[in-house]
Amino acid sequence: MASPTSVAPPTSAPVRDPAPMLWAVAILCWTASVVLAVGDGHAMHHGTAGSAALPGPLRVGAYGMIWVVMVGAMMLPTTVPMARLVAAVTARLTDPGPVLSTLYVSYLAVWAAFGVAGLAVEIIVRAAEGRWPWLGTHPGLVLAATMTLAGGFQFSRLKDRCLTACRDPMSMLWQHYRRGAAGAWRLGTRHALSCLGCCWALMLLLFGTGVASLVWMLVLTGVMVAEKTTRWGARLSAPIGVTLLGGAAVVGLGAFGIGPLAGITT
Repeated sequence: MASPTSVAPPTSAPVRDPAPMLWAVAILCWTASVVLAVGDGHAMHHGTAGSAALPGPLRVGAYGMIWVVMVGAMMLPTTVPMARLVAAVTARLTDPGPVLSTLYVSYLAVWAAFGVAGLAVEIIVRAAEGRWPWLGTHPGLVLAATMTLAGGFQFSRLKDRCLTACRDPMSMLWQHYRRGAAGAWRLGTRHALSCLGCCWALMLLLFGTGVASLVWMLVLTGVMVAEKTTRWGARLSAPIGVTLLGGAAVVGLGAFGIGPLAGITT
């Protein structure tokens, strides 16, 4: 537990609400995502891991750009409660900007690292499809497996613990915040790891559907914002899990020409 002096006491100093700025950045990221999805960015994503059209470093750089934009669009809205708390406890500082900026950068850094791991998994999957043509002719199986993983994770203890932490930013602030940029980095990293622990399986769905899939981006953003910021969000985990598991069954059967998705996922 942090010492009482680690967090500034309540103050009547004016507090600049960071929410409008975060939402403005998120909207810009959504705009960029739309441009990427309807333009060359969509094709570029699908060629990021396996295409030889670009040199390796440029492929990775293009992927990183798309991923960071997507994380900004999807995850920044969920950081608003924590950002408001940090803005309040740093209100007496002459220049709280560096502290808040460090908080945001550390948060995005954790998600960027997850994106690198996701890219590695995508490369492995693509290699498996090349080695086993049968898997390549049944692409719905990859999505079905990802949906099964995400659906099952909704019922796990790790999901529950991380979701609880994300829904209680005040407790995290008191436990992990220290004054200064280093303290903000520590807090932002802890907050991001809790969010990652809560949402990593849902975010994997983007790799199964295509990182530039706007429909999945919208759906997953709505789910994650509702889970983490609404009063009834904690009750969504089970229904979402059941929906994902049911969808996985439909998609998996469709890969073998069975059910309503027959011929679509094959």
